[in-house]
Amino acid sequence: MALLAFAGLAAAPAALAQDQVRATHEVRRGDTLFAVARKAKHDGVTRNQMILAIYRANPGAFPGGNVNILEVGTVLNIPSREVVAAIDPAEADRAVRDLLAAKPTAVPPVATIKPAPQSTEVIPLGMEKAAKRYREGLNLEHQGDDKGALAAFLEAGEAGYGLAQRKLGQIYDKGNSVVSHDYQAALKWYQKAREQGVEIDKPLQRMTPK
Repeated sequence: MALLAFAGLAAAPAALAQDQVRATHEVRRGDTLFAVARKAKHDGVTRNQMILAIYRANPGAFPGGNVNILEVGTVLNIPSREVVAAIDPAEADRAVRDLLAAKPTAVPPVATIKPAPQSTEVIPLGMEKAAKRYREGLNLEHQGDDKGALAAFLEAGEAGYGLAQRKLGQIYDKGNSVVSHDYQAALKWYQKAREQGVEIDKPLQRMTPK
């Protein structure tokens, strides 16, 4: 009995860690709601239960209610297994069919970078522009332009955009073709990201002095 109790205690942190990993998902180019649901699906629930739960938990992530639109850089909240399992499977099947049948606009079914609105007005750098610069940085990084990406991430990070701050922490944590590994800079940006409520997964463990 003692051994069984110990095994249960040992398994609890692992289960907790798994729940924390699944708590959010940052949308990347090529992601779809269905792909995210497949990766994040809890044991014992159906695919449609997971899809509907994620859709309901992120009402602002799907412009116009269109399940085919996901914007790169959006952080999706992933509901817990208890929340997902509380949805009736038959209801989930019907709701997902309805969502797929109601397509407000013809859009590509994968994550894309939302184009900036056309305007001649000069808008001070705020969160909307910071988020746009962050997404531009992701695109530049994907194209291999580390210098341009760093400039975009720095602009967004200095404006207070948490995802850009976390990205800067990761860049300085590892180093790239533009900057070398900088422990203090990585710590600074990770801390700024935490202050914005951005989750940092096991930060800097490999860099901690022994």
